[in-house]
Amino acid sequence: MKKNIDKKLFVGRPFPDSLMNAQKSFMESNQQMENDEVFQKFLADNNLENKRSALIVSGPDSFMYWYGVVTDVEADKVPTGLMKFELPKAEIDEEVEENQNLVYFNLPLNSTVPNFVKKVVANGVKVYENLGDSDTPYIVWDLDLDTKKLTQAFYVKVSE
Repeated sequence: MKKNIDKKLFVGRPFPDSLMNAQKSFMESNQQMENDEVFQKFLADNNLENKRSALIVSGPDSFMYWYGVVTDVEADKVPTGLMKFELPKAEIDEEVEENQNLVYFNLPLNSTVPNFVKKVVANGVKVYENLGDSDTPYIVWDLDLDTKKLTQAFYVKVSE
């Protein structure tokens, strides 16, 4: 389903594609973040304990995987030790999956990304063969642990 969203702030840490494990997942990186006291304190201080997000920023030859949380917290309130990535106001194609949990973020990216992109293409969105060629090379997975809903967003184009 296409919709327009406001700009968002992703707070967490980036991990280069070279840190993927043999199963093509970032399970160890995700666990490192879950064990991180600064991240856990940020979640608690901002009432985000039941939210988790992953962001994939594609480039022409590689990609960066981020683990953290999408938030409305002001950028200057992000503590030292965490990084922020500002996602633009944009048109996105969104899919929602029910009954998901943190394990989703540990699944192999070589299955989760293509499966999601197939749904986006089926919705009539034109997708670059190399996602890094897009002006908006972002995929965001946003999980609400209370409702177990995983919202997947494919950035189609920046909106004014």
